[in-house]
Amino acid sequence: MTSPNAWHALESDPDLWRIYIEQLGVDVSSLDFIEIYSLDEDYSTGENIYAYIFLYPESDALPVSNVSQSLTNDKLWTIKQIDELDSCCCLIALLHAIGNNLDKVILKANSPLAEFFEKTQNMTADERAIVLLNDQNIHQAHEETAEQGQTEMIDSGRVGYHYIAYIVSNGNQLYEMNGSAKGPHAKFIGELNDESFFSRVTQEIKEKVSALDGDIRFNLIAMAKKQ
Repeated sequence: MTSPNAWHALESDPDLWRIYIEQLGVDVSSLDFIEIYSLDEDYSTGENIYAYIFLYPESDALPVSNVSQSLTNDKLWTIKQIDELDSCCCLIALLHAIGNNLDKVILKANSPLAEFFEKTQNMTADERAIVLLNDQNIHQAHEETAEQGQTEMIDSGRVGYHYIAYIVSNGNQLYEMNGSAKGPHAKFIGELNDESFFSRVTQEIKEKVSALDGDIRFNLIAMAKKQ
């Protein structure tokens, strides 16, 4: 029997995510989720992309990101994906995307996410994870959303895929945000310089996809300004 405290995996579905974040208190007039159908350079993603969320199969064959130099950024918002939240990588990626764009995303007053970000503002990544684990309002919204998915709800330990987020900080610094990483949860990828956000992210993703040896269970969704 599934524990009432279980956190089930969420599908990679923009429509489902819109419902989810609205339940959590995001004003959906401030952002949207856009599925990306191509990694080609000339693919148009539009403007005002806040973050990218990438879903891929877990595999030891995946390459380590090509980190050009060591860089830390204490202003980045991070949260650890602790063992008790091992099926929550989608939520962790969404929190990384939203938490590092709070100047652009509108949260409704007294909503679950507004209270969560306010409460955890000065906490460590580990401390934030404990607060999330015990947040009944977010947990309830999470499970209600998981039940609306098109596939069977997946119990902890049987997911087999993982979500990470890519965000840009200080105008042109690209970071990979991964709550389950053994190293820093915010990994500096490089300066964008003349490259677009999309172009640099797809370089990273193409390396991962190439290593999957024909496995096509990946998906890329942009979190963007509502048009």
